[in-house]
Amino acid sequence: MNEIIEFLGQLSTASVAVRLVMATLLGSMVGVERANKRYAAGIRTFALVCLGSALATITGLYFAQMSGNMADSARIPAQLLCGIGFLGAGTIIVTERKQVKGLTTAAGLWVTASMGIAIGAGLFWEALICLVLVLVTNYYLHYMTRYVETHTRTIELHIELERESMATLFDFIREECGYVIDSMERRSEQPIIDGDIILRMEIDMGKKTKHTVILNDVMELNGVHYVEEIG
Repeated sequence: MNEIIEFLGQLSTASVAVRLVMATLLGSMVGVERANKRYAAGIRTFALVCLGSALATITGLYFAQMSGNMADSARIPAQLLCGIGFLGAGTIIVTERKQVKGLTTAAGLWVTASMGIAIGAGLFWEALICLVLVLVTNYYLHYMTRYVETHTRTIELHIELERESMATLFDFIREECGYVIDSMERRSEQPIIDGDIILRMEIDMGKKTKHTVILNDVMELNGVHYVEEIG
């Protein structure tokens, strides 16, 4: 075991090859979850980010070794973590309904770059622990996040309805349910059914409530054709 660790700690061609292969494999494993959800940044993107980070770190270590530790081996990894932001920023979009998408993918790319740096520096166990934590976060904390998000006291809705049904909607929310409309905005985008109006409403329900309850109730109102939670 000690011989393996000593071998991997060298900057020989074989050791560097093992590090690069490991970075590619671990990076691709992070990308599997994103690919399953049909995001633009998938297996290949994450694999390449981790691979590039590992190679950049190895290059920094090589420069330091060749100069007798006179060169700053941390300079390349430091610039790498800053530079990876342009790739992450490209995955973040704001939809027409002002919903922000891609934050988790951007954060995943940044963490994958950090994992590649760790592999390039020879911190293999640390990189494996990071991989496990990333997978747990992406696969399992997703359900916890969805539960928390759908059981809050406030909800923001995108509602498409007939103009004549606005009074019915307001009476239902304020009188029947006893909720408070914190804000409301009429949107100008094209509705699904011509002639409908689009409202964006933030509602305070007074206590933590399962959001599907109000979504179903609003959808059953006469004249309401489409309801979606924004978030």
